[in-house]
Amino acid sequence: MTTLRPHYYDLFKCIADRCAHSCCKGWEIDIDEDSMGRYEQYPDIRCHIKDSGFVLQGEDERCPFLNKTGLCDLILKYGEDILCDICTDHPRFRNYIGDTEYLGIGMCCEAACDLILNDTAPFALLPSGEVLFGIDKVDAYKGNISEYIKQLYPEDCGCKDRTAFYLTLECLDPKWDELLKSLSDDPVTQDTRNAYIDSNSRAFRNLLKYFLYRHMGHRGFAAESVRLIAESAVRSGHDLSDICRMYSAEIEYSDENAILIKQRVST
Repeated sequence: MTTLRPHYYDLFKCIADRCAHSCCKGWEIDIDEDSMGRYEQYPDIRCHIKDSGFVLQGEDERCPFLNKTGLCDLILKYGEDILCDICTDHPRFRNYIGDTEYLGIGMCCEAACDLILNDTAPFALLPSGEVLFGIDKVDAYKGNISEYIKQLYPEDCGCKDRTAFYLTLECLDPKWDELLKSLSDDPVTQDTRNAYIDSNSRAFRNLLKYFLYRHMGHRGFAAESVRLIAESAVRSGHDLSDICRMYSAEIEYSDENAILIKQRVST
């Protein structure tokens, strides 16, 4: 099998206790079979496992091994090799086409968002250097990126209708629901949104390339995701990186939500 990864993949590093949105809180932590067998030898780990997952604690649903300083007690005591697959891999993802594996970094992580949005290099897959899924056209386009998004997938609804659809999807974080309701009550005009996109051209080019790569060239998903993210950032006033993180967590980490969006738009 051939394995490819984006040029920035190896630059990713968890920021651990400096992360404001720890992946060790609020996420179910399912333990793979091999790690479960290993943990049977560690009573101090096994006692925190129920139904093949760590028992989350408190109102913020913390991993039992996330200490008060924001670091992992398992790593501090046993080293990184003790981690189960999901803790080792997150926020990395894998896609497969034929005998090729495509690795990537998901934007539900704030460190990943900063890395991807601020990237300055043309997109390339390592080690081959090839570019797939139409991503090279994004890098080559010289005009306003909002115009390219329009060409990629023409807009078939306005902000209010788009937001109404997203409000029908499964909501994982009440803050996301509040943001969408605020956007629905006071929609952002197309001109305002496009001006915001073009004033943050590099970030939105990178965001578009990310969606095209992660969703294997699905133009409709990429374009509509970028539009909703831009509109949410304009209305909320939140940092673009934070909106991207929320969007990824709500949409890309819910198979049902991602499927419903792809069914609504064509490729």
